[in-house]
Amino acid sequence: MDVQGELLMKKVVIIGGGIIGLSSAYYLKKAGMDVTIIEKGELGKACSQGNQGWVCPALHEPVPAPGLMTESFKMLLQKDSPLYIKPTAMPQLSSWLSQFMKFCNERDFKAGEAALLTLSQSTLSLFDSLQHEGIKFELHRKGILFAFLSQENLQKKFKRFEEVARVFGHEQPVLKNSEEIQEIEPSLSTSVQGGILLTEQYHVRPESLAQGIINKLKEMGVNLYVNTEVVDLEREDDRIVSIKTKSESIKSDYFLLAAGAWSGTLAKKMSYTLPLTGGKGYSITIQNPSTKINRPLYLGDLKTGITPFNEALRMGGTMELSGINTTLDRKRIQGIRSAVSKYLKEDIKGDKEDVWVGMRPMTPDGLPVLGKVPKLNNMYIATGHGMVGVAMAPATGKILSELIVSGATEFKIAPFAPSRFGEGAKLYS
Repeated sequence: MDVQGELLMKKVVIIGGGIIGLSSAYYLKKAGMDVTIIEKGELGKACSQGNQGWVCPALHEPVPAPGLMTESFKMLLQKDSPLYIKPTAMPQLSSWLSQFMKFCNERDFKAGEAALLTLSQSTLSLFDSLQHEGIKFELHRKGILFAFLSQENLQKKFKRFEEVARVFGHEQPVLKNSEEIQEIEPSLSTSVQGGILLTEQYHVRPESLAQGIINKLKEMGVNLYVNTEVVDLEREDDRIVSIKTKSESIKSDYFLLAAGAWSGTLAKKMSYTLPLTGGKGYSITIQNPSTKINRPLYLGDLKTGITPFNEALRMGGTMELSGINTTLDRKRIQGIRSAVSKYLKEDIKGDKEDVWVGMRPMTPDGLPVLGKVPKLNNMYIATGHGMVGVAMAPATGKILSELIVSGATEFKIAPFAPSRFGEGAKLYS
């Protein structure tokens, strides 16, 4: 029997049908595996649905940054802050926050940034491949414009992009003054002092990407379970032999946990401690907007974004640490509107507005968790992507497929190892 025939006999069950689980299923099925996805809700409807959809590798960096938890702590408790920690949630988040604070330093930030930028070098080409392979989704190749009200913030970000381009081979940034930025985006206010243009970056409409992959998986014969929650796992020695839902037990040769911010609960059942919480994100999607935006805008001083889609526009960018919940705080939505208004000549209006809230899976070091679960030979995990799950989905799917099929991957994933967490573990080995 040939290798492809042998693989067809191997089964893999993916727990979680978000963009990471869907992408992993696609690459695993391409490799010849018998793939099943089990999703507790609807496929592609959780964290990624309201994402800005930026495929901008040069932007990838860890959330814990130098000085974040010391110099700016008062700001973090304000509801209009780009990163907000809900005071009433601090007791339940205390353990996670104590770990998070340890990574808010220059050394760990630089190491994490290097890991993410190295992993992201194939991001754009992988999205090109998805389209070439017949997955239909809304993809734009219009670049991204960073707008600033402060010259100091502008120069700081420009130097960072120059360094990224020099060290990692990413796109060279182009500095624009206030007059030039008005020509590029006439909707911007004269308060904008200047900007940075990256012309080679992409953006996608996340809902269309998820649906495109779902349609492809159906064509390929992937087994799709929806509204089906995994409640337990059956373990024998160093292997998981089956997962259990409320109605049945499903056996498999391999398992992949890709349940986003909810992955921690099942991780505990495997005796694996995963320090994961939800970073709540908000967005507003406006149908048939009155304001024309030519390309994604990153409003750099207030860390808010505007993304144009076909006949729609999305505003978002906030991060709230309040535990794992999907409660919508209207003040956070108003904070997004207020931030956007500072950069535009007029408020954006449209035929309809949809408000979204979702849980981004966050690790203390700001890096995803990719690979085999410690002490288990057939259980893998892919979560913790924070705000860049959509952009990193193809690379993640390819990595997990290669690991499960062959035991190795062409990508450099040591900084993302699941074994980095726990007593005596070292982050970058």
